[in-house]
Amino acid sequence: MKRFFGLALALALASGMALAQPRVVINEFAYDDTGTDDLEFIELYNADTVPVDITGWIVDCGDQLTGDNNRDFVIGDDDGDGIPDRQVILQPGQFYVIGTPNLNTRCGGCVNQIFDPGTAGVLENDNEWIALIIPGETRTVVDAVAYEVNRAPNLASWVPADIVPQLGGGLWGNYQSLEAGSNTDNAFMTIGRWRDGYDTNVNGHDFGHLPPTPSASNNLPAVPSRLCFNFDNYSVGDIPTEFTGSYREPRVIDPTQGDNTAATAYNPNPIPASPSGGNAMMVRDWAGGGNVAVARYVYENGTAGYDLYIYINPAAPPNTRVETWMIGLLGAAESVHNHPLFATSTAVSANGMTGVGWVFRRANGATGHPTESKLYLVDAGAGGPPSSWNIYGSIDLAGQSAGWYRLRLEVYSDGRVKGLFYGDPSSPIGITGTTATGLVGGFYIGYRETMGNNAQVINPVRVDGVCLYIPIEGDVNGDGCVDDADLLSALFAFGGDNAEADVNGDGIVDDADLLTVLFAFGSGC
Repeated sequence: MKRFFGLALALALASGMALAQPRVVINEFAYDDTGTDDLEFIELYNADTVPVDITGWIVDCGDQLTGDNNRDFVIGDDDGDGIPDRQVILQPGQFYVIGTPNLNTRCGGCVNQIFDPGTAGVLENDNEWIALIIPGETRTVVDAVAYEVNRAPNLASWVPADIVPQLGGGLWGNYQSLEAGSNTDNAFMTIGRWRDGYDTNVNGHDFGHLPPTPSASNNLPAVPSRLCFNFDNYSVGDIPTEFTGSYREPRVIDPTQGDNTAATAYNPNPIPASPSGGNAMMVRDWAGGGNVAVARYVYENGTAGYDLYIYINPAAPPNTRVETWMIGLLGAAESVHNHPLFATSTAVSANGMTGVGWVFRRANGATGHPTESKLYLVDAGAGGPPSSWNIYGSIDLAGQSAGWYRLRLEVYSDGRVKGLFYGDPSSPIGITGTTATGLVGGFYIGYRETMGNNAQVINPVRVDGVCLYIPIEGDVNGDGCVDDADLLSALFAFGGDNAEADVNGDGIVDDADLLTVLFAFGSGC
């Protein structure tokens, strides 16, 4: 007879195991992979300091359909009759994976509870929730996540009321975990917490699109004080190991060599060499549509920066066409990079990017987009419709020449945001703002176009001299060292509005900026 649940309760009472609101979380999951969804899984993690008996707990999967047709899982139930067959006690830091036979084969036996996905999969591919429930007369919701909520933004209309507080709005965007195919690379990214057990009850801040780690830690290396890539240690066509992509992995290119063949269309048209010289990196799905690349590093404690060169062509695209990219930090990307800032009278963007970033859009009579060639500095926060994003400011690039431009973005521990666009290398344009503090998140590049396979007009993301770093107060030129060069820059710009030397971003280079440089002198050197 199946008496494990009662036995587990008795053992817990006798041993002092966690009973009241234990810290077990949904740590990672995949719900939509290429073709038949045969790699679906849900990973649980014990973030508590004591063992937790999860026997008989329910992983509740649901949606907005009347009667809720989604399959649920009872922990410890191996034959699918809804009654535990064995006791399951999670030790502190231990994982428990519910997944498919194919995933179990692929990961070498990492699945603890196997389910048959059938031909259509089990976890549905539209707006859904997954909740971890302790059943009883009054059920307890331990943790929950909702995804693709752009399809039904009013959570209260389709998510049970006791689940909503765990979501913080849910995950807005659309995610796919892509396997190798005729039009895709084998870059099977999943949705996981930035740090095992990291839970603020705001899904959009807690989760990123990460390399898969079922039954193992999600934890990526933290961005060090400074980490730079010029891609010259790779051959053309290589996939940089520091990044991973969605439909297509990013590729190393020689910018001066165009290649628009069907098999290796990594650089659709030749462009000048970057200021860094040598190779560069391209982010694009050459079959068309959207694509992302994410760094295999994570920023912590709400401080983050990047500095890079990017090739920008502000020329107007053909009529009805649009091209966008977003380069963000302290956030996450969704695999298809739906156009940011898109909105019509009946639809808004499903773009799921989070965190702070530079957005570029060039559009010409495209539905849902103004005709423009413009750079925006935005705070997408925890994700959501364009109306929820904070647009700090914009820079009109119409009439600018195509070329390599330096782009810089920094977020400080107190939430200050500073973006610099070096249209004029000696006098950059600065935009400032504030964001939430203490966030954890990654670095990503998203690109999408409706240009078709037109090598003459398409301009995918091509970057070089990419530096990820932790910004230092007083580092005027952004080289990671507060030294004489920074002091001289502040002195020569004193009394003016040079955005680079205006360390505190108040619109003028004054004593406050000079003192910041002086007090920080020698930092990072």
